[in-house]
Amino acid sequence: MPSFELLLPFIIATSGFAFIPGPGMVFMSTQTMARGRKAGWLSAAGFHLGAYVHIFAAAFGVTVLLQSLPFLFLALKLAGAAYLIWMGVKIMLDGQSRVTGANLVLRQSARLAFKDSLTVELLNPKTALFFLAFLPQFASPDAAAPIWAQIVILGACANVMFSATDVICILFSERLAVWASASRGMARIGRQIGGSVFVAMGLHLALETD
Repeated sequence: MPSFELLLPFIIATSGFAFIPGPGMVFMSTQTMARGRKAGWLSAAGFHLGAYVHIFAAAFGVTVLLQSLPFLFLALKLAGAAYLIWMGVKIMLDGQSRVTGANLVLRQSARLAFKDSLTVELLNPKTALFFLAFLPQFASPDAAAPIWAQIVILGACANVMFSATDVICILFSERLAVWASASRGMARIGRQIGGSVFVAMGLHLALETD
């Protein structure tokens, strides 16, 4: 492992990133409020697993392709944006048509939350580039472990820290969802807002120029 002089700034920097609200937190909060508590936890699990794919990609240099092939970066970004928009529209339409079999629909939606979150994370090239740019800064060629192993270990630590803040986010969103579900009208409005957030996130991702 890297020396303490490298680990300390890594922990400080990672803690700062973990508590900065980002699209992932918004995504999980919306999943929790629109689809229920189970959906929130499964959404967090999807993001967590997807992050490991990016961590291993960073460790073995796969994400360098995203830097050297701009069209690949653009293709992934547009695919992720389209998926977000599709999910947003689906949530809004489900909110309008959910009349019978509500419990079954809710269970199915919760199971889909894992797939949706995993897909969104895998299609996010900025997550891959973040780990590629961030983790190697705290790896040391003088350490006993090879560079790739240090990056995997550091990435796993960062992912656990990020997931800890996800727990806080989901618990807070669950409380809001319980309050909103007391009124059928509020629940319907919540689903419309949640779907709109997904659509807005997708459009923002698609129109980003940097």
